[in-house]
Amino acid sequence: MMKNFHKTLTVIVIIATFTSGCRSKDEYKKFAESGKVFAEATNSLLDTAGNITINTTSERLLSDRITTREGKLSNEATIKFFERYRELSKKDKERLELIKELRNHNQFLQDYFNKLIQLADSDSPDRSKAALESIANNLQNSGSKLIKLSPIKIDRLPSVTKIVLDARIRGALREELENRKDIIYQEITIQEKLLKLISDSMKNEIKILQDLQEYRLVIKPLIQLEDLDKDTWIETRYKVLIQDAEIISKINNVSDTLTKFKAIFIASIEGKITSNRLNNFIQETNSFSAFFSDQK
Repeated sequence: MMKNFHKTLTVIVIIATFTSGCRSKDEYKKFAESGKVFAEATNSLLDTAGNITINTTSERLLSDRITTREGKLSNEATIKFFERYRELSKKDKERLELIKELRNHNQFLQDYFNKLIQLADSDSPDRSKAALESIANNLQNSGSKLIKLSPIKIDRLPSVTKIVLDARIRGALREELENRKDIIYQEITIQEKLLKLISDSMKNEIKILQDLQEYRLVIKPLIQLEDLDKDTWIETRYKVLIQDAEIISKINNVSDTLTKFKAIFIASIEGKITSNRLNNFIQETNSFSAFFSDQK
């Protein structure tokens, strides 16, 4: 997703260059680099989402564990424990499968935009047009899988977006965008909704993870009779209470930024994009991306 989102923004800039008078190479490079770093941040978020999902489940299982004084589970408790384990692990696998397919979907979307760049530069567009059709079919198939995997209902949008291409977009590029602009809009919307779902889920899981770890690592050792290493306990408590706190305030930026990106895509092919709007988008994505770069 890192390099791929960069390619997507690259073709947006190419289109915008011909429709808005934004011909500064520095402006182009700045926008393209913004797309690259935003993609890296989005990729980091998806990695973090998978890790948080698994770690939260592990903490839940530890919290559910019932032991006797000898440290052994009764037969009844063992059965319930493994039922609970299978239930939570099944949900983890479903979430990881969703994230994996989201990556695949994003790859197809970026492949499409990359091929669109070739089409715009080609004197013999037939080969690029055939490749675009194949990629678009794969993209839609992946989108259908995402809809099935999604725990929330996602309906495909009807073709009512009424996107009107700018008259300055001509030739094979115009023909391709006329044929598939609604499809691309729909597929970006699917990603937007799923990233919002994952972001909301992460906020909830981070809170649960923090509560469970606070009890296991901070409260429980404090109330036990065994000797306590005071400095270690203070350090542990600090880490537990501050971990991922800033992420909670940032994770919604992914889906929000993708929403703005979708609007910029439409504005660029309609000839309504402006340098000021591009620069505002760049500043927002760079701020968000810098935060996730600091988390590595």
